[in-house]
Amino acid sequence: MQRRNAWIWALVLGLTLGGMAFGQGVQTGTLVGSVTSNDGSALPGVTVTVTSPSLQGERAAVSSVTGDYVMRGLPPGQYRVVFTLEGMKSVERQVSVGLGTTARADAVMEVAVQEETIVVTGEAPSALESTTVGANLTAEEVNALPISRTLSGIASFAPGLTTNTPNAGQVTISGGFAYDNVFLVDGVDVNDNLFGTANNLFIEDAIEETQVLTSGISAEYGRFSGGVINAITKSGGNNFSGSLRADFSKATWRDETPFEKERGIKRKGDLSKFYSATLGGPIVRDALWFFIAGRDSEADIAGNLPMTGLPFNRQDTNERYQGKLTATFAQNHTLQGTYTDNKTDQKNLPTFAFSIDPRTQYSRNLPNTGTSISYSGIFTQSLFGEVRYSKKEFGFRNSGGTSTNIYDSPMISQGVVSPGGYHYNAPYFDATDPEDRNNDQYYGALSYFFSSESLGSHDVKLGYEQFKTTRTGGNSQSATNYVFDVDFLYAGGKVQYDSAGRIIPVFVPGYTGLEWWLADRGAKIDITTDSLFINDRWNLNKNWSFNIGFRYEQVKSKATGGITTVDTSAFVPRLGVSFDPLGNGKYKFDATYAQYAGKYSEAQFAEITTVGNPKLLYGYYIGPEGQGMDFAPGFNPSNYFFYYANDPTANVFSDPDINSPVTREYTLAAGMDLGRGGFLKLIYTDRDVSDFVEDFVTMAGGQTHVVVGGIDAGVFDNRWFRNSNQPERKYQALQLQGRYRITDKWAVNLGWTYQIKNDGNFEGEGTNTPGISSIFGDYPEIYSPAYDRYFTKGRLNDYQKNKVRLWTNYLLDFGRAGAFDLGLVWRYDSATTFSYAAANVPIPAQLRANDPGYASPPRNATLFFGKRGAGFYNSTSLFDASVTYRIPIWKTVEPYVKFEVYNVLNDDKLVTFNTTITADAASPKDANGLPTGYKKGASFGKATSAGNYVTPREYFIAAGIRF
Repeated sequence: MQRRNAWIWALVLGLTLGGMAFGQGVQTGTLVGSVTSNDGSALPGVTVTVTSPSLQGERAAVSSVTGDYVMRGLPPGQYRVVFTLEGMKSVERQVSVGLGTTARADAVMEVAVQEETIVVTGEAPSALESTTVGANLTAEEVNALPISRTLSGIASFAPGLTTNTPNAGQVTISGGFAYDNVFLVDGVDVNDNLFGTANNLFIEDAIEETQVLTSGISAEYGRFSGGVINAITKSGGNNFSGSLRADFSKATWRDETPFEKERGIKRKGDLSKFYSATLGGPIVRDALWFFIAGRDSEADIAGNLPMTGLPFNRQDTNERYQGKLTATFAQNHTLQGTYTDNKTDQKNLPTFAFSIDPRTQYSRNLPNTGTSISYSGIFTQSLFGEVRYSKKEFGFRNSGGTSTNIYDSPMISQGVVSPGGYHYNAPYFDATDPEDRNNDQYYGALSYFFSSESLGSHDVKLGYEQFKTTRTGGNSQSATNYVFDVDFLYAGGKVQYDSAGRIIPVFVPGYTGLEWWLADRGAKIDITTDSLFINDRWNLNKNWSFNIGFRYEQVKSKATGGITTVDTSAFVPRLGVSFDPLGNGKYKFDATYAQYAGKYSEAQFAEITTVGNPKLLYGYYIGPEGQGMDFAPGFNPSNYFFYYANDPTANVFSDPDINSPVTREYTLAAGMDLGRGGFLKLIYTDRDVSDFVEDFVTMAGGQTHVVVGGIDAGVFDNRWFRNSNQPERKYQALQLQGRYRITDKWAVNLGWTYQIKNDGNFEGEGTNTPGISSIFGDYPEIYSPAYDRYFTKGRLNDYQKNKVRLWTNYLLDFGRAGAFDLGLVWRYDSATTFSYAAANVPIPAQLRANDPGYASPPRNATLFFGKRGAGFYNSTSLFDASVTYRIPIWKTVEPYVKFEVYNVLNDDKLVTFNTTITADAASPKDANGLPTGYKKGASFGKATSAGNYVTPREYFIAAGIRF
């Protein structure tokens, strides 16, 4: 590996000495254009000068021999563009440069008979300028709409993306894994290392613009198989500006769901208060700006535990602070630094969304910080460079239980005598095992622009990135070291309690299980990805343009004990072509081909370490049948037969050439300019995945004598993690997105995703389990004859045929009497899917007879009845509305109040429901001895929590001042 690294580090050194090293992606915009004379001839030597409230000083470029020019690194905002050439009339244009987008400002110049400037109105929509498919939402748009101001909430308005995910705060982009997207804030990768959710390293009022990239993504971005959500915060300016805002919500401002009404539950809670402030301005005009922001919140969050319906109130307190300095220390050379602190304390927090017992609640602390330092500069008319270092730190403190008494162990129901998959009795995890999930980034890029009359213009960008994730902690599952897989007493459709108010566990021989976890507290792993990329934005002529990029990624890890879990590399192309038949931007036809190498998550690539991966002994109950918290045999580990062991340093192995999954993508797109900055674009996306990370338990994999915690556990089968192309994930979809400004005060936007296919047999993730493998490759002699029942194909969990977001905002302006911003959103989400699958179905004798001699062959498995995703939940069609009243009182000082109503019509539809089924042992058997019939559980088709319903009508109020 040392020789292979040498050439990379040589280039890094060269880039660093040239002033390069920075954090992934693009936090600015690009302006391009062509200058011609009125006879259509290219005009070289034209000086193009831009100014903006977002830009310190002014920026200038000179058109090339083809008449083309490019300006990189422009802060997003409104720009005045002036074209000048001696002997020609000057041309002036206004253009909006968006985050991560390419804006176009062309000019046609005429011979001047007297000094004169031609002012051109109108601009080409940036969505048609690039082959990358995505959407941008500015702070102005977000403030005028009823919309969640979190990153995932803003991103949910983009087509090609759904929030139908296994864990809250995630998004699924173009059929990718929900844990495998990139969230960026000011260049800082704010992803949670495991789940891919965004840490809240932002203050809502400070966000200036958010960009969502869903397909055709350039080589500048990597480490994902889904997409990118990229946000920037404000930077100040030559004029002082800021805001004060207070947001209010209350449990009683939301109606009850039918689940709550049937149980006589009334939502209660104190007023939740969120206060935020921002301030920015000049220290030295056009040279040094500052921006600071703060947020303080106390939230009283009312909820109901699933299954039991018991009400609870969670208290969250959150303090966030941000500071940013932007300095232009020499003409065309800018330095920027940002620091954000996000401290959260949570009380009465249920461990999981499927926790049904108040005894599972606990309190914890979540420290979180982000730092970013960047430089950008123009070295010559053709050479532009950028530099950034960023760091994110996030931790869990006091997260879990504290009692070491085995009777205070967490319990998970199995679905044999009660509904399965519910957590009760005690908090999961261990408060004495703190965890950290951090990352560091270095990234550098040089951009060079050149032209020739025969080959057009090229904007070539060469970059390097080093991204290191660090996870520290043993991921102890329980303060007692034990977790019981035991059903609870369930009668008449209700959970049963003992005289002390505790849920009654039911111990059933052969079904009840005991997990014995032994964590290595303080274990640590670093996964480092070194990347090189090159990207050429090639404008051949007025009809044809291309985007040609390649990315090389080299990955290596280091873990406690000197363990290397991954040492590999990947080379992925990113190619795009755009055809403008008229040569004037009215119509565009695009095609792209791309490959994306997924992230190297510790959930997948730490399996052979003790980092977040405690040792496990698993046994089934062999004692007498009984029930209750006072049933001593059920709590005695000696009454369990331990038949399975997982010691990541003993009987778990990884292929030396293992790599992350690779997604292949094709897109076709057609778009048209509607005028007034509007556009309509139709996109077809086709994706499939290869190189799945799977575990294999085979006879060829061998067996190991395992000793866990000083206990001779016996001989167990080895687990090997390898790549496989046998599982499947295939995605095909149409996206329609558009924008049209009906008048200067009325705009309409559309995002519509129609999934043609989102099929396969590999989910790869679940609730609290990102990056998991399937049973494919495990005990193939036993499972493979019945793969159609154990590993069936069909619609994946994130399938959703239609997702529509249609929104409009209208301005009623009464001058000095104030103005009303009216926002209306229609959200249509077609039904999601579920599978008819029974858990813990005994493997029949004729399949067990195929056992060639495994040390611990499987006894039970999940069995499918019909295709994966054969069942459908219910669709929703909801309206949200907002009204903002603002009134100018002095210069730019403008108080306002905003009222938001979600689910205006108070639709109370049941959206999801319990889908528990059991195999019918009396039904006919298939050729492998498996039952062909099933029985629906007592709660099948019914709500087991308030979350099964549409969130009822809810009101929010915000008030503040902007200046």
